[in-house]
Amino acid sequence: RGLRARPGGGPPLRPVTTTGPGGMGKTTLALALADAVLPLWRDGVRFVDLASVAEARLLPAAVAALFDLSVPLDDPLPPLAAFLHDRHLLFIIVNCEHLVDAAATFAEQLLRVAPSVHIVATSREPLQAEGESVHRVAALDLPPDGGGLPAAAALAWPAVQLFVERAPSFTLDDTNAPLVRDLCRRLDGIPLAIEFAAARVEALGLADVARQLGGRLRLLGSGRRPSQPRHRTLRTMLDWSHELLAPSERETLHRLSVFRGAFPLDAAV
Repeated sequence: RGLRARPGGGPPLRPVTTTGPGGMGKTTLALALADAVLPLWRDGVRFVDLASVAEARLLPAAVAALFDLSVPLDDPLPPLAAFLHDRHLLFIIVNCEHLVDAAATFAEQLLRVAPSVHIVATSREPLQAEGESVHRVAALDLPPDGGGLPAAAALAWPAVQLFVERAPSFTLDDTNAPLVRDLCRRLDGIPLAIEFAAARVEALGLADVARQLGGRLRLLGSGRRPSQPRHRTLRTMLDWSHELLAPSERETLHRLSVFRGAFPLDAAV
């Protein structure tokens, strides 16, 4: 809504960061947004994927490369800012989590010198940039636990809808709807995990997929070449997040793993 309110330029929109754990569909959401708002931007929408940018100092150059613009690595912002100053466009910058500080600094600096440039970023954590607005992507809504569940009622829930959409040659009916409900709940409504499980139904059958979720990190893979290597399996997705943690954060996470489900602060301490 904020983007649609500024079709003519005006003061810079606060940088908007879409956050959430891996597999929640942040990039998918950003691409859908770009497609929806494309007509509003005189100079278009530019998509920047930082997944392959290994060093913070290369971020401005990656943006400049979208315009075939050569910038010096030691001071890239002035020529990039001069080029973008009068342009009215939106940057969709995805996969910022491993360069979160550099992405925040870049957003702040660029929005100060290019008044009609706007930024939507995706990251597993907020950038904490000046004026940032954070949109947290939650898991898909799930049917309530327990009891029977007719197929028509199950299809009212987004997690089940995604499973059925991604499961080739699968027909949801009143008999298998409770099993699909239970499977989606075991996967916590995470879209990527649900897609992985649905892709296995044609080869293994619904009952076997549900049975094998005890080893779900091994089972849940895309079965195809993913656009992001870390989305090849659920394990690689989690490993990517784990490697981004500081040593003290890893130790805290490992200690908290004794809990199953929610826990109060006193118990954690």
